Amino acid sequence: MSSEWKSIVLLVATLGAVLVSQVSCGPATAQVETPDEERRTVSVSGSGTVSAAPDEVVLRLGVETMAETASEALSGNSEQMEAVIAAVTEAGVPEENVQTQTVQLRPRYETPQRETGPAQERELIGYVASNIVEARTSDLEGVGRLLDEAVQAGANRIEGLRFEVSDPGSLLDQAREAAWQDAESKAQQLATLAGVELGEVLSINESTTAPRPVGLGGAVEREAAVPIEPGAEDIQVDLQVTWFLR
Repeated sequence: MSSEWKSIVLLVATLGAVLVSQVSCGPATAQVETPDEERRTVSVSGSGTVSAAPDEVVLRLGVETMAETASEALSGNSEQMEAVIAAVTEAGVPEENVQTQTVQLRPRYETPQRETGPAQERELIGYVASNIVEARTSDLEGVGRLLDEAVQAGANRIEGLRFEVSDPGSLLDQAREAAWQDAESKAQQLATLAGVELGEVLSINESTTAPRPVGLGGAVEREAAVPIEPGAEDIQVDLQVTWFLR
């Protein structure tokens, strides 16, 4: 073999040795991170409730009138509702705390009764107009008197009332913190029983339960003061929390 070919073979052998050396010096194994959906998790629910005395009440008052024509029904309804609003504001409710909720006008039909023969078609006998307003007041002790005065002024429907806490933000924070502690305590206990530890939080879902309105019926006719007891309002926060396990 000529000296030129010997040089070429030697160069190829040297390059091969260098490549083999570089490969062997690399990492022995590759670290593959486990996808989140394949990691173990634990999901628990937590609940926190805070009670507070309400400091406001919202009343839903209405006027319903009937007349032969639509214009008469609306006109009579507006006049009667103006008297109700005047009575409410004179009782101490600020005008800005009285807000119209619904105004409706619907036809009123009647089906003539016949002992024999075919049934008669319905006849239009008039119109019914209704107007509902909400009045908000902080005078909880005067709610019964306020209802009576509204009825005397012409309100013939009381849709209901609800008690509220004017600033529920801090109460929600307290209920949320209690719900978190409840959920974390449950998750920690389960992880300990399983012989593992809690990792980072994967997801948090929250739901809040607010007090329900109190219904007082539809058409009303009252002569004595209505007894109203505000009691206490419960603000509840429910959490659904999922942790990774490690």
